[in-house]
Amino acid sequence: GVVLHHFKDKGLLLEAVFRKSNTILNEAVIELYRYAQNPYERLWAIIIANFYDTIFNHKMCQAWVSLAAEVPFNMQCQRVQTACHSRIHTNLKHELKTFLDQQQTEQAAKHLGVLIDGIWLRAGLNSKPTKSDDAIHEIEYSIHRLIAKPDSKMEHQTARARMQTIASILMSSRAFKEKAL
Repeated sequence: GVVLHHFKDKGLLLEAVFRKSNTILNEAVIELYRYAQNPYERLWAIIIANFYDTIFNHKMCQAWVSLAAEVPFNMQCQRVQTACHSRIHTNLKHELKTFLDQQQTEQAAKHLGVLIDGIWLRAGLNSKPTKSDDAIHEIEYSIHRLIAKPDSKMEHQTARARMQTIASILMSSRAFKEKAL
């Protein structure tokens, strides 16, 4: 009854959950960007924010699956999904252009966006929760294949470690966790 008082139907409830989760995710990326000192760290800020366990948890992944199922039938959910995809694609493209030419940047941004969505969906469909680190390792594998030059692997590892340390301080705070609930 309380849910129906605030939301007319399941689609509006899912839209609200999705909007909130995307707002929190966007704030996490912005906050990590503040501490990123180079393109490697900005790229890893996007990835860490997408998969940090305060945001990337089993319940949120399951909600993502419900939303994905609703998207073809709900205009509001379609708009939210389109905005989300556009934002992640633009963020990735902006950072990847440092490492790749224009055509490769576009393709790599699409690939990483699809991979991020796929990891979220698979994690929501699994009965057992997917660990944040496992998701980040999957992205790291693709980054090393798509953009990392042999001499830049250490820079990626250093950037990932630094952004994870900063995220553990920022996103493990009680204030951030309360906001994410």
